[in-house]
Amino acid sequence: MAANRDDDDGAVGYGRPPRAARFKRGQSGNPAGRPRKDRGQSAIAARVLGETQRLAGQPKGARVRFKTLEIVVMTMKQMAIAGQNAAATLYTSYMERYSRPAPPEHPVGYLVVPEVLTEEEWEARYTPKDDPPDEPEAAE
Repeated sequence: MAANRDDDDGAVGYGRPPRAARFKRGQSGNPAGRPRKDRGQSAIAARVLGETQRLAGQPKGARVRFKTLEIVVMTMKQMAIAGQNAAATLYTSYMERYSRPAPPEHPVGYLVVPEVLTEEEWEARYTPKDDPPDEPEAAE
């Protein structure tokens, strides 16, 4: 029986791939292997800060689950309000770095001028044509 396995005589079919496509003896099918798990500090921090935590003591209907990073920032804010200078400094620097800039107070607008006019042409075209009626004199 063993003699039949070694003797392929070039047959290809179910359970008999072509000889060039077969695994070589003593060689793995995946020489690079599975990639190693990332254990760097940034990967650990991203994993831990991205976890969802349950926050107890919330009023009914309030949000109960928060990301760990959200809880850290809320705690920093509470400590800064309580008067801890280190927390206030850290919270301020964090907010300066990561908060979005406030929108402008006045909306931005654009003026499109299709043609250039002299001052006289502008006044002739865009000043009111009808003067307001004079006030009628008081009847005596």
